[in-house]
Amino acid sequence: MEDKQRALDEAKAKKAKLDELKDLAPIPKAEPKLGAPWEDASYVEIRPDGKCPDGIWALFAGDTPGGDAKEKKENEKKRAELAKTVKEATYLIKLSGPEQVTLKPYDAPKGAFPVEVLGTIDCTDSFGHVAIAWTKAKAGEPANSAAKQDAEVTQSIWNAEPMSWSLPMSGVSESKTFQAKNQYQLSARIVVKLGKTEWDHKMKKVSKMGDKSAGISIGGGTEDWGAGRMVHAELVGVRVATNHEKDQLFEKKP
Repeated sequence: MEDKQRALDEAKAKKAKLDELKDLAPIPKAEPKLGAPWEDASYVEIRPDGKCPDGIWALFAGDTPGGDAKEKKENEKKRAELAKTVKEATYLIKLSGPEQVTLKPYDAPKGAFPVEVLGTIDCTDSFGHVAIAWTKAKAGEPANSAAKQDAEVTQSIWNAEPMSWSLPMSGVSESKTFQAKNQYQLSARIVVKLGKTEWDHKMKKVSKMGDKSAGISIGGGTEDWGAGRMVHAELVGVRVATNHEKDQLFEKKP
């Protein structure tokens, strides 16, 4: 009887502990149901600095992926079909603050916050980086980059204009409250279709470097330091929100 009572007490204590942990566990935040055009099961998500959509290489003339000549030949046969599939798909890009969706300093004379959303992201496939831009983009050197200091040559990148809005406030007091609560909660959903491509090349001479005593050297020739591949995207819609996407601030759609 004592053993049974001990086992019963232990079971009760274990259940009480589990109930306590359950009460302390954070409540998961469910994403709101946004409807068209902000979400669709058919959309392909592209994450910033993540993997490119399968087959994006087919949009660019040039190399074909493959481990050997035979595999490359087989992939080349699929180029037209893959390019068609990539262009017909719709893509979803999620951005978040404070760097991708930025609340700029409050403009007191205008009584509003400037809000900016990136106009481009990068993704990566087997050949390297691909920029995807839904605003006007131009290849050039990065502004105020630490990489430019004491560098013989600088890698170009695709610079795209940000999308911008003006968020009115009733006064300085409201602006301080809004900034404290929302600066790190801003988010954006970008829905796009992929279209025309560009490939920026900038051939630059690079000095030879190495260890003469060891007979090792690199460089000394002409290399491509251009911004590389870029896909122009057609903007289907953009939605800027806060509070885990629940509170919409702006939207732009057809």
